[in-house]
Amino acid sequence: MTSRSASAALLALLSVIALAAPSAASASSVYARADATEVVLGNDVAERRWSRAGFRTIALTDKRLRAYRWSAGTRDFAIGTADQSLGSELFTVSRVEQQEIDGGGLRVTMTLTGVPGLTVTRIAEAYPGVAGFRMQTIVEPAAGIALGHAVLEELAPGPGRPALHAFRAGADWRDPEWTGPELQVGDPHAGTWRETRTAPEGQPVSGSGQWLSVEQAGKGRRSVFMVAEGTDFPSSRGRYDGTTAQLRADYGQDVVLLGPLEESGHVENPVSQHGRHRVAGPGERLALEPVFVGFGLDADDAAWQFAKYVREHRLRSEPGRVVFNSDRLDDDRSGAKDDADLAMVQSVADKARRLGVDTFVLDDGWQQTSGDWNADPARYPDPDFAAVREAIAPMKLGLWMSPMHFHPDSQTFREHPEWACQPYADALYLYNQGDPESGSNEAGVVPWGPDAIPFVESRIRRAIDDWGVSYFKFDFLAWLDCAGQGDFHAFRDAFVAMLDRVRADHPAVTLQIDETNDYRLFPFASTTRGPTWFQNGNPEPDLLLHNLWNLSPYVPSYALGQHVLGGDAWKKHPVPTLMTASFASHVSFFTDIRTLPDHVVDEAGAWVGWYKANRSLFTSGVTYPLLSDPLEKGWTALQTWNPERGEGALLAFRQQSDEPTATIALRNVPAGRTFRLVRAPGDAEVGVFTSDELRRGIAVEIAAKDGAQAIAIRPAG
Repeated sequence: MTSRSASAALLALLSVIALAAPSAASASSVYARADATEVVLGNDVAERRWSRAGFRTIALTDKRLRAYRWSAGTRDFAIGTADQSLGSELFTVSRVEQQEIDGGGLRVTMTLTGVPGLTVTRIAEAYPGVAGFRMQTIVEPAAGIALGHAVLEELAPGPGRPALHAFRAGADWRDPEWTGPELQVGDPHAGTWRETRTAPEGQPVSGSGQWLSVEQAGKGRRSVFMVAEGTDFPSSRGRYDGTTAQLRADYGQDVVLLGPLEESGHVENPVSQHGRHRVAGPGERLALEPVFVGFGLDADDAAWQFAKYVREHRLRSEPGRVVFNSDRLDDDRSGAKDDADLAMVQSVADKARRLGVDTFVLDDGWQQTSGDWNADPARYPDPDFAAVREAIAPMKLGLWMSPMHFHPDSQTFREHPEWACQPYADALYLYNQGDPESGSNEAGVVPWGPDAIPFVESRIRRAIDDWGVSYFKFDFLAWLDCAGQGDFHAFRDAFVAMLDRVRADHPAVTLQIDETNDYRLFPFASTTRGPTWFQNGNPEPDLLLHNLWNLSPYVPSYALGQHVLGGDAWKKHPVPTLMTASFASHVSFFTDIRTLPDHVVDEAGAWVGWYKANRSLFTSGVTYPLLSDPLEKGWTALQTWNPERGEGALLAFRQQSDEPTATIALRNVPAGRTFRLVRAPGDAEVGVFTSDELRRGIAVEIAAKDGAQAIAIRPAG
């Protein structure tokens, strides 16, 4: 045996020893092993096998379908430069490592070599009972590399019916009838929050998107799907050619992101060649977006598998916190969007408690200067908010923050002008100075670049450690090319890495992203980490419901922040309807609660109390849209559901239908069970139903138009 062969054999043996070592994860059904020719990762419902030499997926298997192979003998990924495209089959697995992860899962890290000057790390994770895997590719060039595109994940499911979903943010200005900006180059991203492209069996589909599924016709609607856990950049795309499916990042599509100006103009590269690259310098590690690869027994099961993965293995802070934001406590005493001070906090705290609020969030007026992020001494007597925390107890303290923007008066900016993002900072500095009292300018709209992130992180950690802050609403995010600090991809990646460091150290702290302008972190870079603030203003219930109905079952609805009782909604709609409409979302009071009469506060508080007592029914599973789009103003419904537990809730709305009764069939109901149904908020008995009865549909009666019902569903007995 040659020394090279001996080294290879020893490496393979060490890999087998490492992966065969007993662990707690093995007891939870997740396993991994490696030998001289292959690497295997699986659990009791799914398995993936890779060849070590000529790195490919040997088999991607759904064990629930008699070990059905969804893909075999295909490359995993590819990266493209100006000169060539490098597929995974050109690489060899030189090292395999295993790590236990929270929740009984396993992470397998494969080091790939064989292409001179380039090392690739391929990371695969599996979790107990989840029919799928989280995959990520990290590129490390010895001499630097400029990527024009990357195939994040590739499968070969064969002929099937494809569906490609693209998800949009921009709720500040986008509505379901929006046809696009005045200036548009490339895909204008018009219309409502989700755009879906489909094709007949075996026919191609391609375009912008983050969720690509292929369903096999005539075989129980089983499917394989991929979800890119990134942002809706123009480069985020999917492709299916009739047999092979890809999620891609075509970096040449990206030109410039206009953020809040996307309403007026959208620019992306209209041709397939030339344009932006992703650059990694010598020895730098470039982490591509993760992709979840999963299987569905049908479309409903596919959505559940992704929802289960997100809820149990990606989120750290517990969802379902009821939030009040001081944004509307505005007496026009300052340019800030709120005038909250200690006296005002004390005056509204009891009303917030009666509404059932868990977290009291101070909006932009709390800070003395954005960029320094110190409490305004004119509003709050102590620098660590001790008096505020005493006033709001037992509610927790939250803060609005524009982490990547600052005010020209910031002491930090004077000390570190090099952190500003040029050339944008100079222009916005002049704009801010010219109109200093406007709402956004008073908060501070001059952008930092990524070099400021370590300082920003230190201020976030100070607020957590010293001020007791347990919730942040991050606003004013925009990803820019900053001279000398890197491109907008690197900017976003650095910010997300900071979020993940804070999440790892403070899992009880909630980090919310304001998604009301395009290209922040929506859809899955944000909702796999926590809640969003999705819809500004006080839209009518039909639009609030449409947002949830339209994005379900793909985006976790409990992550979507929308107002409750906003404006004078309680004057126009029954309070039970308004409360029921909020339960599937991130329940948020963004209203001047000083204006709410006592009878409204008491009624709403009773409904919130019921929600909190039944919180797991809304936050432990997936949300399915039922009946018709709420914008049609007829009967509509949402079903929050955990099929493994056999529990959830039915939220039904008559709206303006002339029919007082609707039959509503539930989705993904496990067979052979019985369920007890009770009605909110007093848990009045609805009845006991079998699985077949829920699947066929139950009759829901709502006596008056604009009425609603919230019905809890749990296993009987």
